[in-house]
Amino acid sequence: MQSGEIVQRAIDYIEDHLTESLTLEGIADVAAMSLPNLYRLFHSLTGHPIKEYIRKRRINEAANCLRNSDLPTIDIGYRCGFESYPTFIKTFKRLTGQTPGQYRRSQVVYSFERMNLKEHVSYLEERALSERFPEVRVIRLNPQQGIGHLFVSEYEEGIETAAIDHFRERLSSHRIDLNGLRLFGWNVDMEGETKPFGYQLLAVGTMEQAEMMKHSELYSLTLAGGLYAVARTPSVAEDSIQNTWNRLFSEWLPRSVFEQGKHEFIEEYALNRDQIVRMKLYLPVERSKLVKPIEIVQLSSLKVMRFRRTGIDCVKQADEASIAWLCRNGLMEDSRIRIFMHCDGGLLDEGSVYEVYIAPPEDFLPSCEEADLQVELEGGMYACLESGAAGTMTGVLERVDRWLDMSTEYRPDPGRFWYASYLPKEEADLGMIRVKCYVPVQIMS
Repeated sequence: MQSGEIVQRAIDYIEDHLTESLTLEGIADVAAMSLPNLYRLFHSLTGHPIKEYIRKRRINEAANCLRNSDLPTIDIGYRCGFESYPTFIKTFKRLTGQTPGQYRRSQVVYSFERMNLKEHVSYLEERALSERFPEVRVIRLNPQQGIGHLFVSEYEEGIETAAIDHFRERLSSHRIDLNGLRLFGWNVDMEGETKPFGYQLLAVGTMEQAEMMKHSELYSLTLAGGLYAVARTPSVAEDSIQNTWNRLFSEWLPRSVFEQGKHEFIEEYALNRDQIVRMKLYLPVERSKLVKPIEIVQLSSLKVMRFRRTGIDCVKQADEASIAWLCRNGLMEDSRIRIFMHCDGGLLDEGSVYEVYIAPPEDFLPSCEEADLQVELEGGMYACLESGAAGTMTGVLERVDRWLDMSTEYRPDPGRFWYASYLPKEEADLGMIRVKCYVPVQIMS
């Protein structure tokens, strides 16, 4: 039996007896290993000493009880396996930074979920990266089977919440409580349909439940799974979700040994009393086949239409303004247009700036009213790096900056700004995002 299977046996036993008195000798007996080996292998494969794993799991259960019940704190401590109330209070404050009473009133979410080593993926990574992004884990998500529901809407905003509410109503007619199921969701392109936006939900339960579905909107569904980078959102607020996606996509991914995979982007929801209380984001990844080189290119200047917005909602506003302009001028489906982007700040700050540039066909003449939108992207020498990242491009820019720091031929040109060019669909791989990031440089004198 492999080490992972042995340690998983220990984890399963801990989970089955989490609220009871546990001894390390008893766990070692169940796992059929010596106590020293249990210490060593458990820490090696989970990253946590076994005693600390038990404490964190018990505090996770206690945190859920505090939020989801009116039980007295002392009862929760004993119910979650702590032998004394002072030990529970001390451990809870050490791990969450708050007393149980403070936690119950706050918006902080403490979470330490049960580990499944079958999903664990071992990979070589820079230590600096894992320390910088401790919240990101790469897992192999096993296929998930359950009850499916596709929600369609005329509007994209708020579609996730509306889909979950609709799904809950349909399941309740079968006396199935959505709160007790693992819930996944992902966007579906409904191109050509009357309602263009779709959101697919999957409630993972027993296959017997799925096969019993008679409702036309409910059916048996299997999510194929695959390799994912997973991160939990600090809160379920929209800006927190956007920030987490940006951190995964534009900061972690370009620095990792992975690239974007071709399977679904997924969101997982934890529900309580009809409310979304926690979310995990799943970025599909695959191991990078090669490292894209940084090239020095000479670009000509280019006239573009600029859509600049500032503030917390700058990304959405700039995108909407550029799309509206394309529609007004009948260029929405024109394959000749080229799209560029530049941003400053974290995209969620009051001082953030986001700019979309559209290079129209050569024969296009802007109207007098729109003449002030036309600007020029400066030509010159640029360091170019192709990537599958999106968002702020932080990771891509950092890699180019490190390369320039070591270069004996080139240095950054502070007189010009960087920008990213989105590749046309026909140049992308199966519709995946591909961009070229251009950082202005000059030859060292």
